[in-house]
Amino acid sequence: MVPEVRAAPYELIARDDELSRLHRALSGAESGRGAVVTITGPIASGKTALLEAGAAKTGFVTLRAVCSMEERALPYGMLGQLFDHPEPAARAPGLARLTASCEGPPIGTDNRLRAEFTRTLLALAADRPVLIGVDDVHHADGASLLCLLHLARRIGPARISIVLTELRRPTPADSRFQAELLSLRSYQEIALRPLNETESAELVRRHLGRDTHDDVLAETFRATGGNLLLGHGLINDIREARATGRPEAVAGRAYRLAYLGSLYRCGPTALHIARAAAVLGASAEPVLVQRMTGLNTEAFEQVCEQLQDGRLLQDGRFPHPEARSIVLDDLSALDRRNLHESALELLRDHGVAGNVLARHQIGTGRVHGADAVELFTEAAREHLLRGELEDAVGYLELAHRACDDPVIRAALRIGAAEVERICDPMRAGRHLPELLTAARAGLLSGEHAVSLADWLAMGGRPGEAAEVLATQHPAAGDDQSRALLLVGELSLALVHPGRSDPSRRADFFAAGGLAALRGPARQRAVADKAVVAALRGRPELADAHAERVLQYTDATADRTTAMMALLAVLYAENTEAVQFWVDRLAGDKETRTPADEAIYAGFGAETALRRGDLTTAVAYGEAALGQGLVPTWGMAATLPLSSTVVAAIRLGDIERADRWLSEPLPQETSESLFGLHLLWARGRYHLATGRHRAAYALFRECGDRMRQWAVDVPGLVLWRVDAAEALLMLGTDRAEGLRLISDQMSRPMRSRSRALTLRVQAAYSPLPKRIDLLEEAADLLVTCNDQYELAHVLSDLGEALNLVRQHNRARGLIRRARYLATQCGAAPLLLRLGAKPSDLGGAWDATLGQRITSLTESERRVSALAAVGRTNREIADHLFVTASTVEQHLTNVFRKLGVKGRQQLPRELADVSEPAGRGDRCG
Repeated sequence: MVPEVRAAPYELIARDDELSRLHRALSGAESGRGAVVTITGPIASGKTALLEAGAAKTGFVTLRAVCSMEERALPYGMLGQLFDHPEPAARAPGLARLTASCEGPPIGTDNRLRAEFTRTLLALAADRPVLIGVDDVHHADGASLLCLLHLARRIGPARISIVLTELRRPTPADSRFQAELLSLRSYQEIALRPLNETESAELVRRHLGRDTHDDVLAETFRATGGNLLLGHGLINDIREARATGRPEAVAGRAYRLAYLGSLYRCGPTALHIARAAAVLGASAEPVLVQRMTGLNTEAFEQVCEQLQDGRLLQDGRFPHPEARSIVLDDLSALDRRNLHESALELLRDHGVAGNVLARHQIGTGRVHGADAVELFTEAAREHLLRGELEDAVGYLELAHRACDDPVIRAALRIGAAEVERICDPMRAGRHLPELLTAARAGLLSGEHAVSLADWLAMGGRPGEAAEVLATQHPAAGDDQSRALLLVGELSLALVHPGRSDPSRRADFFAAGGLAALRGPARQRAVADKAVVAALRGRPELADAHAERVLQYTDATADRTTAMMALLAVLYAENTEAVQFWVDRLAGDKETRTPADEAIYAGFGAETALRRGDLTTAVAYGEAALGQGLVPTWGMAATLPLSSTVVAAIRLGDIERADRWLSEPLPQETSESLFGLHLLWARGRYHLATGRHRAAYALFRECGDRMRQWAVDVPGLVLWRVDAAEALLMLGTDRAEGLRLISDQMSRPMRSRSRALTLRVQAAYSPLPKRIDLLEEAADLLVTCNDQYELAHVLSDLGEALNLVRQHNRARGLIRRARYLATQCGAAPLLLRLGAKPSDLGGAWDATLGQRITSLTESERRVSALAAVGRTNREIADHLFVTASTVEQHLTNVFRKLGVKGRQQLPRELADVSEPAGRGDRCG
């Protein structure tokens, strides 16, 4: 039995004209002009409420009956309800007993019963006016309808009014009864319709308050279409949601039951159509729904019109997801399987997408075998093309379980793992044992083996990566297979250069190794070629190769390839190009995953550090290394980690640097190419904390590895300069420091590395030469736009000028250095420039101003209101935007300002600009 959700009794919305017509008919009957009125309308349009409003009229003897589909087969069931009243029962006790028993009368007595029914009612009306109200007359039993018709023909001069409610449908349930009523002079019909949008809003305001938000009003109308029963159900759900602190329109239990109740009242055919539409889902075109139900065109169109009039379906579409959900939930398991089976057979011939067919395949319960594997694999491919990664993984898992072929199972498993690495790298690791077993058994294709080896190499497991590649040698029988295997070996050699001969990395492409490669494998080979060029000191060639890759690589699908290309540009010391490509790749926000965000933030941290934007570098670095994101990078996590550590040191936040240096990393990270970044960051940490000898040892260790691995380029680590700086602080072995600087100056460098080298060379040089070197370094840094290093050089230059008594010029340079250091937030440098510890708050205030300036206009408006305690909903109402837009802006604000939540928003935000008024909008 379906629970009923009903409107409050006598509640009428926008029914003034209809109620007036009904009252006029009743007033006429009261004066001796009998009336027959049928109130018609679609399901839940307020027919019963209008009847009850009329029945409330005083002075009438009111006889009521409510008909139902289940009681239609009971003879005289409706009459039994009408005679369940003391006055007619007292006048015709025999008729009351007979109708109450719901048993058929003796054969041949029907006409006598009709006559007695009519005489009884006419006699009763002679004393007092009579109102006969019958609800849902379309469900009345035939015998009772004949009695009612017998009376209706004779009430012309009687004080009797008959008011019926009927569900409007193209073909009435009892055509004879309706046709006879139409011929009566006393008959009239009052047709109702669902509420329009304005009337629906009035209903909501009447129950939820006049201040109900327009969004709630609009959502209510979209979900109900003016159907009163659905409207009251949704109002109940909204009221319950408000009690738990949720202000939005929430469709819950009451709405679901109201929908199902309305559907059941429309009859079994309507229910059959709705169930077919629910199972078909987005494929529910009318022609397909009709074929699913097996109805002829006329019957199907009539019931669809009834459902559409009642706002229950619109061209096979449900008004709200919860409506479809409860129809599906109401199906038995057997009925659901049968409907999915029908849908699958029907849709195979209509060119429907694989993911739709796969959903119906699951619904049938047949999830094993070659057909299921094919469907699930195709569904995964479609979801992957749309960037719906979680769904793609789910279907690949289903295909894997459905398959018996070990080779295909291995391919499906690695396919799922590759997609899962994009959306959830931590979870993807669970597949490695199975994939290693498959590789050792020779079940992986060459492409899949190279992909697995790359994954293992980046995860700090080079031995297993080499083992996987070794399993492919016997099967590499053609040029393409051999070239693919060489790409895998080169990638392993790049990430773990200590495990290979450096000359092989340079010679790999000499014999045209790229010619046999296609697609993603070729792109990855070109990216690796770009890294090799950068590490061999050929930056222009590295830029060219990397640009070819980045122009045509889908960074979401080929993240590692894009990362290697960006590394090549970074090691080629082309910071501006790195930032350009990061911005371009990060532009498509709809397809970005958290792992994509981490990669872009990581490179953003390094470019920000090289520009001297220390606060941004820390913010980006911590975003890249946030909760659960280190596996996204594997060993390459040392890139954003080193940027974050060094930026924190320059900000004077040693505690933060120490915390990040203790972050666990994959095994063998220290022996990889990326481990060089970690050695450098640890060296800078020791230098900042006064452990100069330990710093020097780390820089030398870094240099020894770089030379041994043939990756000795300044864009990776400028180790000679750092080691020379450590020796300078130790105050020992100036000759070694000079030798290191001289060695570095003899090597090709781009502007920033040369400027950093000149600064340390100046510290080893006599005073006149020192000034020349620092001036040259300052000129280079202006073009590089590195504010921190420029402040450092200007500080050194100001000190040198003071020594030669050029005090006026020195003061100007030191003032400029202090300004730049303040902009960067570089507290240690400010202390060196004469700032007192108590003055450092001013440095942070200035940095805050810079960070606030980086906010967009929309972000400033939102954050200004949040800073004074406004909630997201209040901000959304104030700025005429959605709450989700406010949440998105605040997330960006927290990242840019380096705070963890709205409680840490600085009060200065409220003074940045005047908060937007009611007429302003925020994009």
